[in-house]
Amino acid sequence: MQFLRTDVAPATAPTGEPVLRVTFCGEGGDCVTVDMARVDMGNDEAAAVKRARAILVQTATFGMAVNEYDANSNGNFDEVNVIAANDENGGVYIFEYRDGEGSRQVPPSWMPSLEAAREEAIRSAIDLLEDLQPGAGVLSGWLVRVRDENGELLCIIDVQEAETARQKSQ
Repeated sequence: MQFLRTDVAPATAPTGEPVLRVTFCGEGGDCVTVDMARVDMGNDEAAAVKRARAILVQTATFGMAVNEYDANSNGNFDEVNVIAANDENGGVYIFEYRDGEGSRQVPPSWMPSLEAAREEAIRSAIDLLEDLQPGAGVLSGWLVRVRDENGELLCIIDVQEAETARQKSQ
């Protein structure tokens, strides 16, 4: 969608909570609205638009919530406080996704085990493979990295492993 207009304004969520609403309007009257938990951005519309775009990218790239925490979240991922990182019921894992020549991390997620985190990384890597544009060249190297709450690297899913997993699932 080619954006023709962007509006930023305070609004009220259906729950009655104040939110900051960014509306991207495009050709033919199509609009996409992002409601964000109220944050102290003052009159900085550029910061609000930047944050809304980041939310859209995360939503478009990763689709539906993959766990109960994400499903119940209000979307305010600017502050992350880890109180208990690991116990006998699971731990906190940070996923890093290859994004062109760079990478990006998503907010930490609680997973029941390292094996569950690894399975999620493989599923995400398969999705990244499927999103590649035909003729975009040969992709090699890592697609998804999983780290613990301290940033220590726990596992890497590369193109070859993702391709093998995709072929097994078909």
